[in-house]
Amino acid sequence: MLFFPILVFFFILVILPVIFISGDKGPKSNTINFIHYLDENIAIEEIKSGKLDMYFFRIPLDIATDLKTEPNLKQYERNSGSFGLIFNPSPSNSSTINPFQFKEIRYAMNFLINREFISNELLNGYGTPLVDPYGIYSPEYFSILDVVESFGFHYNPQLAEKIFSKILSKEGAKKIGELWYFNNQPIKIKILIRSDDSQRKSLGEIVSEELEKIGFQVVKDFADLNKANKVVYGSNPIDLTWQIYTEAFSGTSAFVNFNPAVAAQMYSPWYSNMPGGKNPSYWQYRNSTIDEITQKLVFLNYTSIDQRNKLLKDAIDIGIQESVRIFLVKNIEPYFASSAVDGLINDFGAGITSKYSLFNANSTLRQNTLNVGVKQIYQGAWNNIGGFQDAYSINIYSAIADDAILRNPFNGEINPLRVIWTNITTTGPYQKFVMPSDTQIWNTSLQKWTKVRTGDQSMSGVTLKFLFSKWHHGEYMNKADLLYQLYFLYEWGTHDDEGDVTFDPEYTSRAALAVPLNKGFRFLSNDTAESYVDQWNFDEKEIANSAIIWSTQPWEISAAIERLVVSNVVTYSKSESLSKNTDWISLIIPEHANLIKNELEKMKQEDYIPPSLKGVISITEAKKRYDASIRWISEHHNAIISNGPFYLDSYNIAGRIITIKAYRDNSYPFEQNSWSNFTNPKLSKINSVSVPKYLKIGSDLKIIINTDNIKNSGIDKIGLKYFLFNQNNKIIQSGNGTYNDNTHEYEIMIGSENTKKFKQGPYVLKIFTFNNLALRPDISSNVFIAIP
Repeated sequence: MLFFPILVFFFILVILPVIFISGDKGPKSNTINFIHYLDENIAIEEIKSGKLDMYFFRIPLDIATDLKTEPNLKQYERNSGSFGLIFNPSPSNSSTINPFQFKEIRYAMNFLINREFISNELLNGYGTPLVDPYGIYSPEYFSILDVVESFGFHYNPQLAEKIFSKILSKEGAKKIGELWYFNNQPIKIKILIRSDDSQRKSLGEIVSEELEKIGFQVVKDFADLNKANKVVYGSNPIDLTWQIYTEAFSGTSAFVNFNPAVAAQMYSPWYSNMPGGKNPSYWQYRNSTIDEITQKLVFLNYTSIDQRNKLLKDAIDIGIQESVRIFLVKNIEPYFASSAVDGLINDFGAGITSKYSLFNANSTLRQNTLNVGVKQIYQGAWNNIGGFQDAYSINIYSAIADDAILRNPFNGEINPLRVIWTNITTTGPYQKFVMPSDTQIWNTSLQKWTKVRTGDQSMSGVTLKFLFSKWHHGEYMNKADLLYQLYFLYEWGTHDDEGDVTFDPEYTSRAALAVPLNKGFRFLSNDTAESYVDQWNFDEKEIANSAIIWSTQPWEISAAIERLVVSNVVTYSKSESLSKNTDWISLIIPEHANLIKNELEKMKQEDYIPPSLKGVISITEAKKRYDASIRWISEHHNAIISNGPFYLDSYNIAGRIITIKAYRDNSYPFEQNSWSNFTNPKLSKINSVSVPKYLKIGSDLKIIINTDNIKNSGIDKIGLKYFLFNQNNKIIQSGNGTYNDNTHEYEIMIGSENTKKFKQGPYVLKIFTFNNLALRPDISSNVFIAIP
């Protein structure tokens, strides 16, 4: 089943294959302390002195190069995060004007900002210009390259000003002297600038200066993440409390080869990440076209890989044209750890902050303990429905919770972890089959599980085997935990009427799209089930992933929180919290954990069994669960109970330290060194490219590419792609290089029948090489001049 609740667009817990190795259960380290160090320079000194083992935030770029020679430090580069801008497209009232309500002006901002300057100067070369949400190192980039390159964005403030002038003049604004006026008042632009991030603060100053140069009064509002969340994502856009925000994304917490959710998150209103956030009481940015396209992508509604890639191209094309959110640079982020730390795994998505590293790392400086510095210790709610919206919480929680699947850290492929698919049946994309008569679905009207109708059909079905273990509070996982997750998807993904209390605008807007695709399930035993979905993919692993049933939280914790939310004591999401003026539930906060504990005590006194679990568990079994969770909260002062290699031991609010400890129960399925084979990715590398400086039009063009000889290193698929651009930045030819077994080099041949069509002038040849074990390409850009 499409697995909801979800943590965040972009959040997929990183797990690895089921590898059983004789040894201790769980991770190498017994204890990990996450310690708040706001100042990166102090954190580096603490690593040098041995007080810290690593720092989970990028180091200031002006000192990163010098630190490479420090004997006590080791640098890890993470190519994942990005900087950009989001604009408030809400219309203003008749007396004022919001320039960014006009698509043309938002688009013009792509020419007003100098991406090369930001990459080379602001980021000291630790970045590459970025136009789309993926970037050149993503496996998705090959599918969208021609669309992205066709925009030809470059720094051209004169063109940007010309577009601004055309639109604003048409709307009745006038430029008097050096300033733009509307209704005899200077046009002011409010920009929210992140002051807790030096690079983004500088970025905000650059944007402000460019806007001032073309005639606007800029009002700068400096903010940390908490304030930014409230102002940008938690307020009604039509109030115009902000017009520009200096956004940053930390990237995915796992490397993903097919990742259409990125396009949905960054461009589509339905994903609740655009202005308005799907809060029904707020003004909303709407775009039904891109919603329809990205929903097809995310929910696998296509019939071939070509159709899928066409949908992705269309989504990126519309998103860039709309420019509600624009991207400026892809960050190359330097992270540092002590040279005494072994076993760190530099995931292509999460870098060393991934679950892999925390499971596999240990230090020779202190026995069985790691001290990890973090930029922020708490920046937003910890809850599985509308929380975990910041990288700081995700980095820690990824070590606490085991999800159903794994993503290979270097090629992004899906593999089973805690849920193993033993059979995949599909008749898609054009046909369906009749489901077994005892297949069940949650009936929101009757408030119970009911059998599907006779003859009901599904496109795909997957048999799932669950690797249960004990929850951190000591009770075993079972099918009741999974049933509650299924119930929650159906119940909160269905908005029956205005009086429906099981509704959250952020969650429901996404879950409602998944509900019709989930056709039903049936348990064959406590740890085996069949799951049916109306989804198909050219990769059967993607079908299996869409049919997953899993939970990272005991049912009784979910039920207690649900009762609190329905009673308006707390909310799942940030926008609902602000709208209802109630707390955004966070399971790590002691006061919120106590609310959950009190609710559990009420549930115990009431002999309460949730409607979705009636007939599945007994009152005795329910009370045993209630007691276990109550005991956990009393001892640990948090309600974070999960199933991963570490458990959340304590959150020292005053000391700003979060401590997690190894979970070594015999029921936990993974042992030390399970993931140690991922410490060194096998990357492809271009050593040289033989391209002539001049090419006579009408003659053959032969290019020789020398790469590292990795044919005998366990890599069976080495790829080389090329793209040839003309003077107008249009792709005129693309293809794959041919490997010469005799010379051990690649060759690209462009025949005279093609070059005779060339026009005099420069051509750019971009070459990408990669392999099946590591999809991060090495890239070479080469220029030659066509002459008569």
